[in-house]
Amino acid sequence: MQYRTLGNTGLRISEIGFGCGNNAVLMVGASYEEQLRAVRRALELGINYFDTAFAYGLGKSEENLGKILNELGASAVVSTKIRLEAAAVADLKSATIQAVEAGLKRLKRKSVDLIQLHNRVTMERSPGKRFSLTPKDVVGPGGVLEGFKEMRDEGKVRFFGFSGLGDPKALHEVIDSGELHSVQAYYNLLNPSAGQPVRRQTGQPVPRGFSALDYALLIDRAASKGMGVAIIRVLAAGALTANPEGGGGSSPEPLSPGSDYALDLERAEKVKFLVGGDVKSLTQAAIRFALMKPGVSTVLVGFSNTAHIDEAVACSGAGGLSQEDMARLRKLWDSDFGRLKTEGS
Repeated sequence: MQYRTLGNTGLRISEIGFGCGNNAVLMVGASYEEQLRAVRRALELGINYFDTAFAYGLGKSEENLGKILNELGASAVVSTKIRLEAAAVADLKSATIQAVEAGLKRLKRKSVDLIQLHNRVTMERSPGKRFSLTPKDVVGPGGVLEGFKEMRDEGKVRFFGFSGLGDPKALHEVIDSGELHSVQAYYNLLNPSAGQPVRRQTGQPVPRGFSALDYALLIDRAASKGMGVAIIRVLAAGALTANPEGGGGSSPEPLSPGSDYALDLERAEKVKFLVGGDVKSLTQAAIRFALMKPGVSTVLVGFSNTAHIDEAVACSGAGGLSQEDMARLRKLWDSDFGRLKTEGS
């Protein structure tokens, strides 16, 4: 296992991170014995970074992870995330503090290494199920950041960050504040706009017809501010796996607009040429692609079993994709992916 530093924090974390989210089910719905076996295997292979959140099983992931790490006596870097509801706007700082305290209680830990805001960030607050906050709500007076800082002063968190989902303009504004230590970036072979200038002829990150959201080189922006970057959805909710059936297609609303599961399955068919030689699977191609990007601290992978852990860990130190494959990918991003929306409309 290779290790990287999380931005300017000094934290050394495994470049393959253990994602404890809903999509892989393991830390939310599997038996305790399966969870224990998987975490133990991950630790044996050198994974030391675990990412969870209240939103994963409404606290079940945090509870299960905390219990297992305590049982194993493991020394791990733990990150969790809070999601605030609309009522929190009455006092964002206090709501943030309460949410962090609740997360620590579920994890049965006195502190965590990294606390992150899980709400989307948009230029205007968005009500409803996916309640979003504005950049001012996050880093302005009386906002989330002040709550995080108070928790740090009390020794309950070390560093803080946010999930890079929402309006790219708003995400960049939070990054530009220079106040946060990390961001989670949506980045994969099917939507590389957070880290690849896809349309090189014009300098635009994505072609005009590309239906996926343009994150406008968010990874580079964060790295320039000394922030750590954790890659999320590297496997596109399962579309970039050998057996994608029953993956992320059940969600009526994609995590990132324009990255609908059915559309991503179409895109995934077009990148299967990457499998071959020492790249044993589409999953490995996707992970190795993400690890190539300068500024990336870790790639979060959701595991359903120990075989998945072995497959992901084999990517650490294995090198990136070939120049030929990257050239072919750029051509694909610039042309075929851009036509998918038009052809399907």
